[in-house]
Amino acid sequence: MTLDKSTPSDFASTQFRKNAPLPVNWHHIFFPPMIGEHDLGQDGYEMTHAPPAPFLARMWAGGGVEQNPANLLRVGQDMSMTTKCTGVDIKQNRSGEVMVFVSLEKLIENEHGWALTDTRTLVYMEKDEKKANPTKPKLVKPKRQPDFSATVHPSAILLFRYSALTFNSHRIHFDHEYANKVEDHPGCLVHGPLSATYMLENLRQHLKPGMIMKNFRYRALSPLYVDQFIQICAKQMPVVPTMDADVIDSYEVWVQNPEGGLAMSGTVEVVQAPNA
Repeated sequence: MTLDKSTPSDFASTQFRKNAPLPVNWHHIFFPPMIGEHDLGQDGYEMTHAPPAPFLARMWAGGGVEQNPANLLRVGQDMSMTTKCTGVDIKQNRSGEVMVFVSLEKLIENEHGWALTDTRTLVYMEKDEKKANPTKPKLVKPKRQPDFSATVHPSAILLFRYSALTFNSHRIHFDHEYANKVEDHPGCLVHGPLSATYMLENLRQHLKPGMIMKNFRYRALSPLYVDQFIQICAKQMPVVPTMDADVIDSYEVWVQNPEGGLAMSGTVEVVQAPNA
């Protein structure tokens, strides 16, 4: 209901009965961080894997999802998730700004064992005074025309509902004054995993029956903001020898900002469901 305003109210009762496969990336609404408000950072986000000051401004940098085609997450299952920090990298960009990249791995299992691995990278930057002339992200145009696309309007209500569903209290997504005056953004930011989910939803609606998205990798390139129309795109690409042997289709997926530049890009590898 949050992802698609046109979804009929009775959709969930007919499509997501017990044992129905959970669409890719919908696991974000499970496993909310069990952290009280007094233990959150001043930006409203959890500090479990955060570096110390001055690296207090956080954004989503990218990640990936790998599903087990023989053991998909399904409605009604008991699931457990184990999170570990897999890496911390300190880098400096061309402007001399230091950034800390924190990589996390989230292993999700059900009663049958391993079902899904979620990898994500968060980037932490120094929170300093507002710059007189803030640097705009470089506008990178897509190299290809999509086979199919969809337009999305990330309204304030959409961002609020997704924040609530994922128990994400990061203020950049719902507090305009904070996003603008403290973190120097023109408005509230669209969640990184929300953009990634839209890329997958756009592709999911065009896959043939019996097809499963096995591997998904993506990278955030520039921020997206509330109330700006964005384009969700996908294009089928050749399968290459470096992919898993069971991959039968491959897609490039991306999100374009209102200027037509890349905001997020990724790849999806598709396999046939066992016994399909």
